[in-house]
Amino acid sequence: MEHDDALVELGRMITERRENLGMTLETVFDRTKIRPEYLRGIEAGDYKNFPEVVYIKGFVRTYLKLIGAEDLQDDFMAQIDRAQNVQPDRVPHRKQAESRQHKNMNTILGNGSSVPKGFKPASHFWLFLVLVLALVGTGAYVWYAVSYGGLDLRNLKMFNFSGGNTIPPVESVSVDVNATDGSETAGVPASADEVVSAEPEPEVSPYLEIRAVNDVWLSVSFGGGQPVFRRTIKRGETMRWDLNAQARVVIGRPTAAQIILNGKDLGIANPTAKRSETYLYNPDGTYSTVQRRTR
Repeated sequence: MEHDDALVELGRMITERRENLGMTLETVFDRTKIRPEYLRGIEAGDYKNFPEVVYIKGFVRTYLKLIGAEDLQDDFMAQIDRAQNVQPDRVPHRKQAESRQHKNMNTILGNGSSVPKGFKPASHFWLFLVLVLALVGTGAYVWYAVSYGGLDLRNLKMFNFSGGNTIPPVESVSVDVNATDGSETAGVPASADEVVSAEPEPEVSPYLEIRAVNDVWLSVSFGGGQPVFRRTIKRGETMRWDLNAQARVVIGRPTAAQIILNGKDLGIANPTAKRSETYLYNPDGTYSTVQRRTR
């Protein structure tokens, strides 16, 4: 795809929105599984190392949806299509290929066009002969079947030759859905989705992820034990822990911490908090706030 200033500008806008959310390219990769070099290419407006254009559009749509920039999607798609179509060097190649194909077809059919020296145009006689033999063979088979009882002409009444085919009713077939051996339905998919994906999706292990929208101090412990993490993480930094037991998290600035629990974005811990707060996060996806004791 050719270099395009409009795509460069759109990439700059994507970068700005991502940074405003406090997200890094590593975070985008973790959540979209789009390779970092493709993410950098989108932000730089450089698509020369990308695969087919259908993949480019898919990557862009996924990225825009993640950062909430769907308003840029129409502009992106239009500019990608425009940049993809500006490839004049491919047009002559396509025309030359079509010309060679047309010339080869003329040679095979023998329709009077020029052919290489030493070759004779193909004759229509052999095509006519094949058709005649097919008709004779079909007629002989029908005569044999009728004469020796292999074909009942009364069965042809199911066809309405004047107004198209009439298909006789098909008897309904019942299937015992409670059958345990699976022999009645073996090999028959229940839906189109089952054909596309026969393997179940792998289960995601419980995890806790905290992203720093601004600098924020954290203290994390598990199962009532001693803290395993206690320090300040910088803006844009992301920390993640496997959640095999209840996590107790003390957040110095709840307004600066974005919480992801088992893949679900819980948003900012507390957008209105004015001091540190303590939270409990459980492997089953539930969570709560530890109330401060009043004296």
